[in-house]
Amino acid sequence: MQRIDHIVRSEAKNNHPVVDTVSLTWEERQKSRQKLRTAHGQEFALALPTGIRLHAGDLLSIAEGWIEVRLASEDVLFIKPRSLWEAAFIAYQIGNRHLPLEIVEDGLQTLYEPMLAAYVSQQAVPTERAQRPFTPVSATSGHMKAALHAAH
Repeated sequence: MQRIDHIVRSEAKNNHPVVDTVSLTWEERQKSRQKLRTAHGQEFALALPTGIRLHAGDLLSIAEGWIEVRLASEDVLFIKPRSLWEAAFIAYQIGNRHLPLEIVEDGLQTLYEPMLAAYVSQQAVPTERAQRPFTPVSATSGHMKAALHAAH
């Protein structure tokens, strides 16, 4: 089994082709050491330095070229607040439960949790259970800072 111990950010792709992909959930992207299987069925051992997290577009080097990291769809609760007050209220409720939160253009999402789904529905806030890629705020904090600076 091949062992991969470093990543290359997508900007450094050079002339090597992307020969395979690996789709990972948010939780899998947090682990620096694990056994993975690519879309073409190739198994490899990921052995990154502690604390390194994978992001969409990261490249893993193999002899034939690159394995590109993609976001897997996950079971999420997609919440469509109708006002800033509803958005703040729901974000507070999610944070109070210590659940990860992603702020997307058209709403909020968190990993599906039945008790939270029931509570949000009781509050009459529109929700939808969906299969979507998930990258919570803590994993994108650098991107959020750039977006906030661009808005001002």
